[in-house]
Amino acid sequence: MNNFVWLSLTAYLFAIFLLVLRNKVSHKAIRPFKILIPALLGGIVYFWIVEPATGNDLIGRLFVFVPLVYTVVMIWVNELHTLFKKLGFGAKKRLKNAKTNNDLAKKLTQAVDFLSNRKIGALITIEREVKLAGYINKAMAVNAPVTSELLASIFIPTTPLHDGAVIIRDDMILCAKAYYPSTERPDLPLRFGTRHRAAIGISEQSDALTIVVSEETGKISVTINRQIDYDVSKETLQLYFEKYLKIK
Repeated sequence: MNNFVWLSLTAYLFAIFLLVLRNKVSHKAIRPFKILIPALLGGIVYFWIVEPATGNDLIGRLFVFVPLVYTVVMIWVNELHTLFKKLGFGAKKRLKNAKTNNDLAKKLTQAVDFLSNRKIGALITIEREVKLAGYINKAMAVNAPVTSELLASIFIPTTPLHDGAVIIRDDMILCAKAYYPSTERPDLPLRFGTRHRAAIGISEQSDALTIVVSEETGKISVTINRQIDYDVSKETLQLYFEKYLKIK
């Protein structure tokens, strides 16, 4: 393989490298790379075995190999994280006995209750272990402490931020107007609108806990771990908070 081909391949891989670095989360837009990049990695490794490199040629190949390995890891980061959790590696054992963030739960309950009673549509995501930087970077920054008043006011239909989702990390509202990929599941009832499908979509991409308030009915739903619990009661919502809103 001549130097021109190596240089072209390197430029291409660095472009993908920068894209993945910016998003930092698996997304529909890079699904093809989940097949293409590992295949390319295997091809380069095979090429090294067939044609061992020496001197400057070896340096050129390493220049390609480093971003390629990083890209493979980053586009599979959520899948790897989920696999490691299932295998019991990297789990934060202290979270098992961690206390529920009752203050955040109270504020969320008050905001959701306000929105539900007035049939104001809402999409609220609480980030957990898998970071949502790819969605946060493309949303409207808020960076304000969580209060029930602020959280509810964001979704008032006349405000510019009401469309899309709010993302919460710890006790901070990081952003509003975040947009998620809609789930492609064909088995969902017709009553599930854009918000519900987006909430399921983000649960397929991460371990986040998402609360949906329907603007048609005011009913509250919760999505996590690729599942949706539709029309939950206040008591059930509290059980979700007790289980998933832990102080880190």
